[in-house]
Amino acid sequence: MFRFLNVVAIAALIGSAIYAYSIKYETIWYVEQIAKLQHRINTEKVDISLLRAEWAQLTRPERIQALAGRFLDLQPLELTQIVRAGDLPDRAPRVDAIGRKLDMLGLGDAASTPRNGSAGTTTPPLGQQ
Repeated sequence: MFRFLNVVAIAALIGSAIYAYSIKYETIWYVEQIAKLQHRINTEKVDISLLRAEWAQLTRPERIQALAGRFLDLQPLELTQIVRAGDLPDRAPRVDAIGRKLDMLGLGDAASTPRNGSAGTTTPPLGQQ
């Protein structure tokens, strides 16, 4: 009986040691994964800041002005060009080019529906003939 308890105690000791080492190595593995993710996050932050710097370089007003002057042949923006919204002229009414062409061909009424009451000859539904 005494030897059986010794064997059980030794087995419990070995089992607890194996469990402790498995927890230790699993923890080390998770720490390595966290370190790798933090390194990737830092790399992405550096890439984002480089892209922001490039964007700031590309959208500099003097660079845009030079490109517009070279390729678009525009006048430079002056403070006297900026006006209030009320000073702008009214917008011209929109013209429906397709509708105007249909009216010129005399087909403007053919596009009307019975709901509008302007339909020419329509056939009644099948049940009302």
